[in-house]
Amino acid sequence: MHQSLLAHGHHEEEEDDLLWNELKDDAADGAHLHHHRSAREPAGAAQLPSLRAHAHLPAISSLFHSVVDSARGAFSSGGSRKSGRSAHSSHEQQAPDASVWRSHAPDQLGRVHNLDAFLISLYNYFYHKGFWSIAVVELVALLTGLFSVALSSFLMGCVQWHRILECNHRAEPCEADLEEFVSCRVDDYSSVLTVLTAFYFVMFLGYWLFRALALVGTLRDAYGMAAFYLDRLHIDDRQLQTIKWDEVVNRVLDLVGPSRAPNALAPQLSSYRLQVDPALLATPHDFARRILRRENYLIAFMTHALFQHGNRLLPPALQVASMSHVMFSRNMECNLSICLIDQMLDGENRLARAFVQDAAILQKRFLVAGVVNFVLTPFLLIYRASHYLFVLAMEWHMHRGIDFGTRRWSSYALWKFRDYNELPHVLEARMARSFPAAERYLSMFPAGVGAVVAGGVSFCASSLMAVLIGLSLVDESLLLKTTLGGFPLIWYLTVATIVFGVAHTFTTTTSPFLVNGDSEEAMMQLSAETHFFPTEWRGRCESYDVRDEFLSLYPYKGVLLLQECLSVIMAPYILCVSLPRVAREILLFVRSHTLVLPQAGAVCRFAEFDFKEYGHDVKMERSFVNFKQNHPQWVGAQEGEALVQRLGQLKEEAMDKSMRMGDTVLYGSHLAMSMSQQLLQSQAIHTALGGGMTPQDNEFYWLEKLQQRGRLGELGMDESKATDSASISSLT
Repeated sequence: MHQSLLAHGHHEEEEDDLLWNELKDDAADGAHLHHHRSAREPAGAAQLPSLRAHAHLPAISSLFHSVVDSARGAFSSGGSRKSGRSAHSSHEQQAPDASVWRSHAPDQLGRVHNLDAFLISLYNYFYHKGFWSIAVVELVALLTGLFSVALSSFLMGCVQWHRILECNHRAEPCEADLEEFVSCRVDDYSSVLTVLTAFYFVMFLGYWLFRALALVGTLRDAYGMAAFYLDRLHIDDRQLQTIKWDEVVNRVLDLVGPSRAPNALAPQLSSYRLQVDPALLATPHDFARRILRRENYLIAFMTHALFQHGNRLLPPALQVASMSHVMFSRNMECNLSICLIDQMLDGENRLARAFVQDAAILQKRFLVAGVVNFVLTPFLLIYRASHYLFVLAMEWHMHRGIDFGTRRWSSYALWKFRDYNELPHVLEARMARSFPAAERYLSMFPAGVGAVVAGGVSFCASSLMAVLIGLSLVDESLLLKTTLGGFPLIWYLTVATIVFGVAHTFTTTTSPFLVNGDSEEAMMQLSAETHFFPTEWRGRCESYDVRDEFLSLYPYKGVLLLQECLSVIMAPYILCVSLPRVAREILLFVRSHTLVLPQAGAVCRFAEFDFKEYGHDVKMERSFVNFKQNHPQWVGAQEGEALVQRLGQLKEEAMDKSMRMGDTVLYGSHLAMSMSQQLLQSQAIHTALGGGMTPQDNEFYWLEKLQQRGRLGELGMDESKATDSASISSLT
């Protein structure tokens, strides 16, 4: 996966033909099943609802598709393409437009018009926990987006900032009506700021209107899915708040075909059946491969060596740590989805041969997207900056401080951590559990000079605040009328409050001394949630090199904003220059890592848990274990089941050893210990026996131990030491 696919440069055409023939051979055995499926799914069903984990991405993608379809229809109406091909293309254009206003829920007879769209809508309803939650989330997103655009446009185009700044140079107080400082009348149409503000407002207003129209289709789809959950799955909105996705999957499978035994935990279902071929929807894996068909490709792209190192995407002067993360931002995710992921599959969920075999088409799409990004760059920056300032103002009002010092996982880290076939709610739960472990690892290092300086600044600022607040208790007019250096005292109080709020977030209460011996175990416990522990980190977690690499994955929130803004600035260069140069390599990667299944269409090979093909791929092993955890009744590949069984054995062996150690200590020195010592020992044994929520209860902790044991075996070391350290660490 991390090797370049351009090593066969002298045989490019032959390699293209061989790869395409392999894709055709993968689907040859199930041609009759595919013919049955294609009869159920229309050819124009390629435009599917998106996973709504990010509210803005689906609307942008749909808007782009609408513009492209309209332009394609205008060009095709000129008569350049006639005969049966134009009739077929017109049918493809009408189908997506009709599907926008049609619910993807099954009808009264159980007919499913598009299986992928149905499963995605089924999960979206589960993710947002009901109809009213979806409606409120969408409406609030619309209103806050409109308010942000309107307020930022008002501040740029209507507020007379030059008159406000003149107040500082006046000796007397600046008292005037609001109309003297606010004027929305355009006196000079040649002003660059006026033109930019008008275009900014009109552009985002058009986008907002499109989202408002799309909301009608979203609510109609959610309403139909609400009826399906309540009437067919017997799950109301109260149950939906706590029910697991695996239970929803089992109840849907109970409705597919008469051959499946009913779920014992679910209520007795009626004779209603989904008109879906059981071969198409038989296991939880069938749900995941269809819901995450496009996301699995994105995960494979983002972990590919082409995007990891960035030596072919950026010039040498820009190949630094922060710039290498540009490809993993939400902005680039949206561009890759529009230019590549949404275009490489046809209406039957197979690779579109005309697209994946012609690199010129992909190059043209990258170039067009780059030009569009270049035009929209200033407006996107204005929107992001203004929206972030409003969010900071909200945090200041709620928490009396700005959390610049709060760390979050970067987009680059989330792509590194995400497993194949991992749904958004599973990833979000893992990341929420990983924050305490990440802070625990960082707390083992000295806070540094920055935290010391921040503590001193916050002390000085808070002292100044106390003095000024004390003066206001004597006479509040002192803050308003007493000046110092041309500014009233209330101005100094405001500045001191802001400085204190910012500096306080960078202070820390951790020990200034490094705790030796625990860094490796802390990283091991963290990897149980992140599923990420590079080989080059093992045995070096106490070093500052590993710490610095970890901090690049776990930066401050302010750094994340700068990375997103940097991504907006660099996107035109990457789309117009860098990605077109590697377009053919990207397409070869798609074709060589695609498996065409007769019951599912084109899927990413890594997401199929093919241990025979990728038996040594660590990410695929972790993905299998993660999927098995969330679907315990699912039976996967034999190699994967053996891996899960081996992890269970390691866990039981360590538990038995901990119990023997506890018994030896307890019965050997029980009489010689005081009551407090006995209490502390019982608490330690209780934790060792699983009475507390320890990372050792997580299978991924033992997966890392198993991989570490294999690494020690390769180095010729005694693997019993690793087992002993794992068992002893569970007692601490």
